[in-house]
Amino acid sequence: MTSHEDHRPEETVPDVARPETDPNPADGHVPEPNPPGRDFPAETDEPSGDWPGLSPLSVWADTAIVALFMVPSAIVATVVLVVVDQPLWALLPLPATGAFIALMTYLDMLRLRAVRYRVTADRMEMRSGIIAKAYRSIPRERVRSVDVAAPIHVRIFGLCTVTVGTGEKVGSGADQLKLEFVTAEQGERLRRELLRRAGTDDASRASTEGEDGSVDEDGVELARLNPRWFAYAPATTATFGIGLGVIAALIGANAQSGGHGWAWISERAGLPGSQQMADFVMSRLLLVIPLFLVGLLLSGVVVLLLAALETWWNYRLTREPDGTVRLRRGLLTSVSLSVEGRRLNGVVLHEPFVLRSVRGASVQAVATGLESGDDKKTSAKSRLSPAMPRSRARALGAALMRQEQSPLDVPLATHPRAALRRRFTRATFVTLAGVALAGGLAWLHMVATESWWEVARTIEETIVPIPLVVESVEATPGWGWFALAVVLGVLAFWYAVGSYRGLGHGLHPKYLVLRKGMGVRNTVTLERSAVIGWRITRSPFQRRLGLADVAATTAAGEGMYSALDVGLGQGLAWADEAVPELLAPFLERPEITGEAEGSRPTVLP
Repeated sequence: MTSHEDHRPEETVPDVARPETDPNPADGHVPEPNPPGRDFPAETDEPSGDWPGLSPLSVWADTAIVALFMVPSAIVATVVLVVVDQPLWALLPLPATGAFIALMTYLDMLRLRAVRYRVTADRMEMRSGIIAKAYRSIPRERVRSVDVAAPIHVRIFGLCTVTVGTGEKVGSGADQLKLEFVTAEQGERLRRELLRRAGTDDASRASTEGEDGSVDEDGVELARLNPRWFAYAPATTATFGIGLGVIAALIGANAQSGGHGWAWISERAGLPGSQQMADFVMSRLLLVIPLFLVGLLLSGVVVLLLAALETWWNYRLTREPDGTVRLRRGLLTSVSLSVEGRRLNGVVLHEPFVLRSVRGASVQAVATGLESGDDKKTSAKSRLSPAMPRSRARALGAALMRQEQSPLDVPLATHPRAALRRRFTRATFVTLAGVALAGGLAWLHMVATESWWEVARTIEETIVPIPLVVESVEATPGWGWFALAVVLGVLAFWYAVGSYRGLGHGLHPKYLVLRKGMGVRNTVTLERSAVIGWRITRSPFQRRLGLADVAATTAAGEGMYSALDVGLGQGLAWADEAVPELLAPFLERPEITGEAEGSRPTVLP
């Protein structure tokens, strides 16, 4: 459990090195330490002391990957030039490729010599740069995570990449150190050394003992891959989207060629003409549409299964004796992510709609040190599990929080009915917009002449190999557009009800709990001691309905977690109870009388 001070912005504590010489030398001269608040590299170009470098094998790894991509391309270019009767030009690709590979190898050798690092009792330091020299230093007390990754082309050489995170918003990477590449033994040693905290081993060891009181060398295993979990991988809206994306790419390529690409393929393969194929499809819609959907489904399932295999193969989540939570996964790219135990401030139960429909979920971390350049990368880096059964995900979340009563099982308060009315209002606007659009399309359909349809067919034939859209639209009756508007309206109101049912907030003795979302439903648990502030926002529509968004700010995870459309008094009372005295100076409490005993606090104007 952390305190409020653990989550406040940390001040840089100047490191003043004690002189190792006699403090009272004979000549009376005492060397002055570095001025506080600044880091000074050594004055010499070569670092003094024990400054190890990158592995020499990293040069060969980079050379191998460059050669793997460039040499086959050079061979193909040579063959093409010979075929088109350009023998002199055919002598150029292979020597040019060899010269480029030699240049890249030379630059890698210079980089190998320039990059040096060391880990002292207080800091991790790194020197780099071939022309512009750079010196970077991170206090060890600010290290929050150590990410060890090994892509397949460097794993062959026994190498890995080590990324040290500090919990800052890194953006361009200014607040993280990255070593490419060191040996696997060096990477493991750095991971253990940087996350070790003096005086925490015994206490952490006691907290990570198994039920039988024993502690494994690798700590307590929280989760290990079950091959049955791969069945949940295709449970996503991307399953059909992948197949549609491939079709869109093919249509785009055909459009770029002005329709000549498909015409050339049809001529060589002896396929029927575009109009003949369109007539065939239209005459057998009840057969073609199911087969088309099955094809999209199968293509998406195959691609998503392969992606899940590559990402989560060999998945294992453990808590080590020092309290560090360690994630290991990956088939082609082996990834090892370690998060200091005291920086894990909660979890997120992640339930997208399709995965939720099959009773699946995944677990994400709410922790400092996992921030990346954008929210999407941060979310991907914080994933602690693949998609799995919801019950298993909830058990894993409870194990990560180490609570006998899981915060994920806390009953959540229902939000006011005004929040449902607000969502119904949005659904009504969406429905009206759909009806207006349907009316416009029906009017265009009615006034369209044959010359318009002919132009549309000509354009479609140059883009789509099998022209079906224009003919289908032309055959659609006028009321068909309004039928689509009705379907849109039904979906909008269904989404509104689901969004309201997904709202909730609650309190655990050590955690606050938030839930929201319909398309993607997230249940967030956050340590109450990790909350460093509250943000109350109210739009004009929310003020009229007596609602507010109450957001807890924290140094972990996304930085802010909101309870949406909660009653103003309900939300303020919840926030005040979650972190007593933090919001108290901004609250106006009514006097406790017989009439006002049940009233709730309000924010001062």
